[in-house]
Amino acid sequence: MTDPTEPDQIRPPEVTDRQSIAIDALVSGATQQEAAEKAGVQRTTVTEWCNHNFVFMAERNQRRRGRLEAAGEQLRETLCAALVHLGEKVREGDTGAAMAIVKAVGVGHLLDATKPGPTDPAAVKTNLAKRYEAEVLTDLLIGSEFADFVQERSDQSGG
Repeated sequence: MTDPTEPDQIRPPEVTDRQSIAIDALVSGATQQEAAEKAGVQRTTVTEWCNHNFVFMAERNQRRRGRLEAAGEQLRETLCAALVHLGEKVREGDTGAAMAIVKAVGVGHLLDATKPGPTDPAAVKTNLAKRYEAEVLTDLLIGSEFADFVQERSDQSGG
């Protein structure tokens, strides 16, 4: 991996070099203490960034997503090769390979998908109320007062 402080690295300008180093360490599996040591800051500073600095949090999430996407692509390629191999074995009559596929894929999710929702009108009403409650709470919490609070808290966590 290249040094995250090199000028050719792409990162939002709001993320400092020290934050970038800490993010790289955290995404690589380091503890907050280890990330702080690599970045040359106190552990409490990294904790503040992780819990309150939304620019830091967003960049960390972006880098995590990138790692997960790369791992997902490797997994897809491996699974495709395994399925081709298993498919050949099944076509040759290998029942062990066929059972391996069924065990790996399972059938529980198919059974769950066929289950209807509640049949009691009160239970349906309760489910709808829970869904609407979640939507209303989300709308309330995204209001400008909370956005201002989040901005203030993020600014206090420093950069």
